[in-house]
Amino acid sequence: METEKSVHDIAFRPNKIELNRTLKLRDLVIFGLGFMAPVAAMSLFGIITVVSEGHSVLSYIIGFVAMLFTAYSFGKMVEAYPVAGSTYTYAQHALHPKIGFIAGWGMLLDYLLIPMLTFLISSNFAHALVPSIPVWAWVLIFALPITVVNIMGVEVAAKVNTVLVLLMILAVLVFAISAGHYIVTGNVSLIQFKAIYDSSHFSIGAIISGAAIVIVAYLGFDAITTLAEETSVGGNKIGLAIMFTCVIQTIFYVSVTYLAVIIVGHYTVIKNPDTAFFNILDTIGSLFLQTFITVMIIASGVASALASQSASSRLLLGMGRDNVMPKRFFGYIHPKYKTPVNNILLMSIAGIIGALSLNMQLVSDLVAFGGLLGFAFVNICVINHYYIKNKQRNVVKYVIIPSLGTIVCLYILWGLSTAGKTVGILWLGLGVIYLVVRSSSSKEFKAFLSNKEEATLDGNPK
Repeated sequence: METEKSVHDIAFRPNKIELNRTLKLRDLVIFGLGFMAPVAAMSLFGIITVVSEGHSVLSYIIGFVAMLFTAYSFGKMVEAYPVAGSTYTYAQHALHPKIGFIAGWGMLLDYLLIPMLTFLISSNFAHALVPSIPVWAWVLIFALPITVVNIMGVEVAAKVNTVLVLLMILAVLVFAISAGHYIVTGNVSLIQFKAIYDSSHFSIGAIISGAAIVIVAYLGFDAITTLAEETSVGGNKIGLAIMFTCVIQTIFYVSVTYLAVIIVGHYTVIKNPDTAFFNILDTIGSLFLQTFITVMIIASGVASALASQSASSRLLLGMGRDNVMPKRFFGYIHPKYKTPVNNILLMSIAGIIGALSLNMQLVSDLVAFGGLLGFAFVNICVINHYYIKNKQRNVVKYVIIPSLGTIVCLYILWGLSTAGKTVGILWLGLGVIYLVVRSSSSKEFKAFLSNKEEATLDGNPK
C-alpha cells in the first residue's frame, strides 16, 4: 500500500509552496461540527417529524447508523491518500483518473452549492430580524468576511469556526435546559419511550423517508478530509475525527429532537413544518430565547459556509495541481497566506450569485445529489483499493461495510426530486464534455491521464 510520504511527494510535485500543517485533531472535529451545525436539528425538526410520522428521533438514529458506513470509508481512504483532493484523489488513484475527475466534479456540486444555500438561509433569518436590511445586503455581509477569513489562512478560519461552534453548542444547551424545565414543571414525564417509538403510528416507509432527510443533514463530515495537508496528525487520526464528529453531532440532533417531540405531543398538531420549532420556542420560552436561537441558526449558516468554502477551494486545488483544471489558476497557493486564494475568491463569487438567484429546494437537492454521488464513489474506492488491489481479505471491513454504504447512498440519491436528479445528471454531462475537450486540447493533461492509468493498473501512483 502507498505510504503517506510517497503520496505526499506526488501531490506536491508541481508545486514549490505547500499548505501550512497547523490543525490538530480537535480543530478537525470542530471544523466538521461547524459544517454540519449542532443546531441543524432545530431548523429541520418540523419537516422530519411530519415525514417520519412522529418518529424523527428514530429517523436520526437510523440515519446515523447508515452514514457510519460512509464515514468509515472516508477514514480508510484518507489513511491511504492523506492529501487535499479528498473524493477526487481517492477515485483517481483507487479507480481510474477519469472516474476521479467525474467523482470530483460531482462532489464539487455539493461544495459549490452549500455556501449558496447557507448564505440564503442565514440572510433570510437575518432579514426577518432586521427587515430594514435587504436580503442581498445580508448575503454580502456574510459572504465577504467569510472570504477574508479563509484567505488569511486555515488557522484563522479554525479559530473563528471554534467560536461559532461553541455558540451553537451553547444554544443547544440553553434549549435543552429550557425544554427540560418546561416539561418537568408541566407534570409531564421526561422519560417517554413513545417519543422514540409509537406503535400506533409506526411506518417503516415513513421512517426511511425521514432518515433520507436526516442523512442530507450529515453531509459535510467528509469535508474534514480536504484538510489532510493542513493537519499535523496522521491519516488514521483524520478518520477518527470523522467518527467523533458524527457521534457528537448525533448526540446534539437526538437530544434536541427528543425534547421537541415531547413538547409537541403528536406530530399531527404541526400545521407548518417550517415554523414548528419556533412555535416550540414560543411555548417554552421568552422573546429572548426565540431571538437567541434564531441568531444561532444564522451563525450555523455562517459556520457551514466558512467550512464549505474552505473545503471546495481545497478540492479545486487538488484538481488544479494535476492540471485537470487549469493549473495556473486553480493550483495557485498564495506565498504569504499559504491558501488557494483564487479558488476561495471563485467560490465566494459563485456563492453570492447563487444565493441571490437560485431556488432553495433545487439547491438542496443538488447538494444532496453531489454529496451522495461522491460518497458512493468513496465506498467503491475502499473495495477496489484495499480488497482488490492490495489483497487485504477482510471481507467485513473492505467489502461488506463499503458495499452497504454504497447501497444507502444510491438508494437515497434515487429518491431525490426529478428536477434535482435531472440537473445533477446535466452537471455530470457537462463534466464529461469538459473532460473530453480538456483531454484533446492539453498535451500535459493527456500525459497526466496516461501516467495515472498506469498507476491504476499496478496500484501504485507514479
